[in-house]
Amino acid sequence: MSVLLLFIDGVGLGDDAAYNPWAALPTPSLNDLLSGKSLTKAAVGRHGDGVLLLETDARLGVDGLPQSATGQATIFTGRNAPKFLERHMSGLPFKRLRQFVREDNLYLQLEREGFRPAFANSYTEEYFQRKATRRGWKSVSTVAIESATAPVRMTKELLEGKAVFHDLTRRHLQTFRPDIPEITPEQAARHILHLLAEYDVVVQEFFMSDVAGHKQTPGLMEWVVETYDRFLGCVVKEKRASDTVILVSDHGNSEDMRVKTHTMNPVPTLVVGPVPPVSEVDLSAWNLTDIVPFIHRILRNGTSGEIDI
Repeated sequence: MSVLLLFIDGVGLGDDAAYNPWAALPTPSLNDLLSGKSLTKAAVGRHGDGVLLLETDARLGVDGLPQSATGQATIFTGRNAPKFLERHMSGLPFKRLRQFVREDNLYLQLEREGFRPAFANSYTEEYFQRKATRRGWKSVSTVAIESATAPVRMTKELLEGKAVFHDLTRRHLQTFRPDIPEITPEQAARHILHLLAEYDVVVQEFFMSDVAGHKQTPGLMEWVVETYDRFLGCVVKEKRASDTVILVSDHGNSEDMRVKTHTMNPVPTLVVGPVPPVSEVDLSAWNLTDIVPFIHRILRNGTSGEIDI
């Protein structure tokens, strides 16, 4: 059994309304998982024996709109990054937050315990040649994987089917690497699943959802929702029964097209796989610091089916 952590940027649990693309646009895969409901607040709860949607607090006791750098740092470390900084931080992490991530994160914790983690996203050679990158301006996910012994995947691994591009289909990659063929969301899902057969934990980061939420371009948002729904549907359909998929976001944004900013909405933690009983107290208290400990508990106890959230 393995765990697939799907981090999707900028998706909150919003209303079932026309201004919420995750409710207004077709999402057949999510609907199948959520008893016919869309990815909204109304769908929170258990759906059969193998699906659980948790309302997840992204504010973490700190005033202001939840932001990317601190939300992602919390997801990747299991520690309250906004509380550490005493504020929410947007965009890429500054030096102090980079050190916060670098000193202890999911990859390092898993390696210490003898597990094999992998970050599925591939990087281009051009990315590491940029002046900003060389000066240290990197995403939380990049800082985290570079701190570990797990490999950083590049274009070579992408072409071998041993990595995926951040947008899954390589659509954006083709704008500057037209020689690299685009693939379907289903092909991307199968590349991820091949990795999941080799590693204990695989992480994938998709941030076009946040980009689309900020740009508010209908065509881009439609592409994001369709692409991700197809990808997720294939992952769930073709994964091993013993594998657990955890989907989580860092803050709200794309679920409310009335505003270009982030939102105060809670975010989803969608768990698909062996799901334990969850009390009402657990449901009301769940937040971004719970993701990393949850992964550890699944790995320690998942084979016996005795996971205590």
